[in-house]
Amino acid sequence: MKKILSITCLAVLMLVTKAYSQSNLMWTVKDNVQKGYFKTNTTINSNFSGFTSKDEATKFCTKIKANTEVASAVVSNSDANGNCDIKLTFKQPHNKQYYVGMAQKLGVAYISVNGSKKTPTQILEEIRNKNK
Repeated sequence: MKKILSITCLAVLMLVTKAYSQSNLMWTVKDNVQKGYFKTNTTINSNFSGFTSKDEATKFCTKIKANTEVASAVVSNSDANGNCDIKLTFKQPHNKQYYVGMAQKLGVAYISVNGSKKTPTQILEEIRNKNK
């Protein structure tokens, strides 16, 4: 009986989590990113796309602004679906892993930097392999 209850709870949790997450959300860093960029800059010019409605985009922006490390998030150039440019200003610079982790928590499926589109998992794997 405990097994069935555990499996049911896990299945419901997975369904509920999927219902509130974006499956195609993409974070594009609009700046020209060079080595050491994330460790020195506190401002990142970004574009978030893949929303299905303006309401979804508004909720997403609220999540970003709720992050304690975000000093400001200025939204501009929003379209009918809520896809928009956001100028993110952080209180202090962080390493690449921090930003990728933040993206994962926000439900971002893809991150595009300098024209290279990857999943957060792929980027973290590259960082781990580089540090070996």
